[in-house]
Amino acid sequence: MYKNSPSSKEEKLKNMFDHIANKYDLINHILSFGIDFIWRRKTIHLLSKLSGKNIKNILDLATGTGDLAILLASKFKHAHVTGLDPSDKMLKIAEKKIKNNFFEKRVKTIKGYSQNIPFQNETFDIVTIAFGIRNFQYIHRSVKEIHRILKPYGILVILEFSNPSNYWIKKIYYFYFFFIQKIGNFISKNHFAYNYLKESILSFQYYNKKMNKLLKYHKFDPIHIQKLTFGIVSIYVSQKK
Repeated sequence: MYKNSPSSKEEKLKNMFDHIANKYDLINHILSFGIDFIWRRKTIHLLSKLSGKNIKNILDLATGTGDLAILLASKFKHAHVTGLDPSDKMLKIAEKKIKNNFFEKRVKTIKGYSQNIPFQNETFDIVTIAFGIRNFQYIHRSVKEIHRILKPYGILVILEFSNPSNYWIKKIYYFYFFFIQKIGNFISKNHFAYNYLKESILSFQYYNKKMNKLLKYHKFDPIHIQKLTFGIVSIYVSQKK
């Protein structure tokens, strides 16, 4: 078992997300020019094609304000969805969205950390992570925990920023992060938050082959990678062996 108490860095990140929670969705939609909606919908569409029909329980890790959890409930109409996140204020916003979409009976939220998921072995058919895995402070522990709580042949889907291979796209991509930081700071009034956002994306190393290597190490079978928007983000689909 892993420790229940978060590290000081995790606590700092939790406080950061609490602080920007009320403006988090607005800033993300502005900074992505609304494409984040498309990325999530493509993830759900791909998942529905690759997963089985008898889906009963889904866990959305780092659920944030609940956008992906709600899309999951919309697509998998007989499934129960749990959204887990360490930020109280992000979860409060998620709960309002869930209520507004009339999903209170099928979508629940819970406060927690990915390295210590509070569920029994082999509970979930699907685990999803959208733009959250780069924030995991104990990534190996977290992936091991995901493997534990997934049912045999369960599906793990990760949507995350990646590293474009095209030279000119990469140049634009890096310039764009300067734009992200300035706009995010201006709207949120939180310099640390959007400096962290930029640094966490640029420093994240688990993409493409390295992501597959991580998943294989923890006994997942990578079955599909789909790059979106010139490789700015990628969807990784794997299955518990």
